[in-house]
Amino acid sequence: MTKKEKTNNRITENNVVPGKEALSVKEVLGNLKELLKLRTNKELSDVLGVKSNTISTWKKRNSLDYSRLVAFGKQYKLDLNTLFSNNVYEPHLEKDIIAVPRERQYQYVSQHQNVKFLETLPRYRFPFPARDNFRAFQTSSLQPSSAFRGVCYAVGTPMENIKDLITGKMYVIVNKEQGILVGIVRKEENNADRIYLTGNTPGLLPDGIGISIGGITEVWKVSSLFYQDFVEE
Repeated sequence: MTKKEKTNNRITENNVVPGKEALSVKEVLGNLKELLKLRTNKELSDVLGVKSNTISTWKKRNSLDYSRLVAFGKQYKLDLNTLFSNNVYEPHLEKDIIAVPRERQYQYVSQHQNVKFLETLPRYRFPFPARDNFRAFQTSSLQPSSAFRGVCYAVGTPMENIKDLITGKMYVIVNKEQGILVGIVRKEENNADRIYLTGNTPGLLPDGIGISIGGITEVWKVSSLFYQDFVEE
């Protein structure tokens, strides 16, 4: 039987996987070798159960089989925050931040400036030093793999100027017409009034979602992605 682990409004350390942009593939593999006390790529490929040239291919393409690494890390009880982002779990630095679950996002679009409404939203603790202006948004467009069935939160800080959006970077866009969207921004050189958002998994939002700049009410620059997987009992 599977079910979501009870966390008492706290995202637990063991079920959190940082976003893919935190470190390069070379750095992640270096962390993995250090955690496993391995010296060579050959030793690492043997432990992971992949071909000897797979490690070199991952580095060359700067692309990883994240599902394999996450499953491997959980099996051997590795610190996934250290593996993927060099973040060391420090409970004394934790701080509750507002989280916007999917079922509250419709209300959020029209009431994001209403202090009383914001006070009704859940507050979660993530295992990283958080500031007061951090906010977390649940999303389904940024899955680590097509087989993932857990919950994903994009955590970010507010941006003052929409013009500062950068192509290739990840943002949370709050839009009057389309609601809350999370993805990687693509700007059109010949159309300054429109942007496109794409996902980070092949097949999810492949062509991008078009968004009118005029309809945007809030922008949050994503600093971390956290995945809470379902656990077996």
